Amino acid sequence: MPKLTTMLRRLIVLGAIGLPQAAPAQTLTMAVQSTFGIDPHFFFNGPNMAAARHIYDTVISRDENSRQVPGAVESWRAVEPQIWELKLRPGVVFHDGTPFTADDIAFSIARIPDVPGNIGPYTINLRTISRVEVVDPLTVRLHTSEPNPVIPGQMTNVFIVSARAAAQASTQDFNAGRAAIGTGPYRVVGGGVTPSGMQLERFPGYHGTQPAWSQVNVRVVANDAARLAGLLAGDFDLIEDVPLGDVARLRREGRVNIAARPTDRIMYLSLNVARDPLPLAVDGAGQPLPVNPLSDVRVRQALSLAIDRAALVDRVMEGQAVASGQLTPEGFGGYDPAARVPAGDAAAARRLLAEAGYPDGFGLTIACSNDRYVNDSRICQAVGQMLSRAGLKMNVDVTPSTVFFPRIRPARVTLPMHFVGRSFSSGDASYVLSTSFHTREPTGLLGGANRAGFSDPALDARIREVMVRMDAGREAALRAMMQDVEAMQVQIPLYVQMTVIGTRRSITYTPRMDEQVVAVHARPAR
Repeated sequence: MPKLTTMLRRLIVLGAIGLPQAAPAQTLTMAVQSTFGIDPHFFFNGPNMAAARHIYDTVISRDENSRQVPGAVESWRAVEPQIWELKLRPGVVFHDGTPFTADDIAFSIARIPDVPGNIGPYTINLRTISRVEVVDPLTVRLHTSEPNPVIPGQMTNVFIVSARAAAQASTQDFNAGRAAIGTGPYRVVGGGVTPSGMQLERFPGYHGTQPAWSQVNVRVVANDAARLAGLLAGDFDLIEDVPLGDVARLRREGRVNIAARPTDRIMYLSLNVARDPLPLAVDGAGQPLPVNPLSDVRVRQALSLAIDRAALVDRVMEGQAVASGQLTPEGFGGYDPAARVPAGDAAAARRLLAEAGYPDGFGLTIACSNDRYVNDSRICQAVGQMLSRAGLKMNVDVTPSTVFFPRIRPARVTLPMHFVGRSFSSGDASYVLSTSFHTREPTGLLGGANRAGFSDPALDARIREVMVRMDAGREAALRAMMQDVEAMQVQIPLYVQMTVIGTRRSITYTPRMDEQVVAVHARPAR
């Protein structure tokens, strides 16, 4: 009998090897740089959107290359120049088991402008939508006030929430997890989001490919060195924004995997041309100048000339960026492949300042965050030094993003100049033209990100004209307009940011062009 028992045991084990096995519970621990919320309609910024993509679908999905792809909505088309029809995927359910219908899209779009106290609303993505028509449970029609060819791109930023769960919900209800009910690959557990992060579990009813990890622990670790130390120690499986000075060494050593790619984020300086006088543009005695010097295009051109973009990329960004002299990243409508990156020329900058009436320069403040963009505070310091060499008396004002972003809310900016980034995933160059260079309108749908106070009625008319074009001449018109606004130097492009992700050797990660770090792109290495 003992021999028979042993033999049976061996047969059972061998038989079990051939049977399909349930996947063991796996936890992916991700360390991200910035705090975030999970109300997907509050504060339109990258960290919030990255968190939201775990929990919710957007009306139209986009993949890691920023291509529009089927998701909870499986198809879309312009049935008329001012009507876009969306067809929902049958059988999609929310995390609470309730069916996803056209009413949820209509509710989500209606909620966006009504979120109180929103310091960065998603309303920019609703531009031209005049009415949402629910045709049937699986069909929605978006009626627009004028033809709008980039509606699908706008919809990649509009997250779908449950009309039932969010009907009376506040942002606090979302962040506590009570209203954070989506149709995405993960659902929130453990009481929602806190300043230290959140916990997620795989949603078995997800309509798409199931993610590799059954549990995800998202940790907020603001310090770059601490994130890297945690990865090397095995505390983290994946980290964003690997310290750039360590990338070459890490690749040589091979202890971790490094995945990097250029993103769609243009990093630039925004100059305040509206306020007169400008409080922090001062003379030699520290008193505000009577006229805003940044209103003179020669001064703005001098600032651009004073900046050595190649040095910023090579020395500060350790080669992990792409120098740029235009406000559109490669691959998007309006990008000019013939445009060259301006060379830094401090002497020419001094001559232009003298020509503008400032032979001895003047005092100027540049502001930036220290925890939002890759090497943001170091870039700010380097730009300040370059402008100093051109004769300006520079003050560099560095603050956490929680302080910085409220200070640069459109229509409230008193800072002379700030360093910021802009993602293009929602569409072509009409996005930057309509949001940043059109005169700011009270609704915020046009000029909603115009922090410079810039206004040119003739340019406004050209922007509105190109926005509605759906013909073959649209690309040439966009390119010409971008050349014109770039010559104004109201926004000074510096470089395209790269995303650099570190993972354990046992994990591979496909970086997204929109630089949002999302667990579904992590897979066990083969």
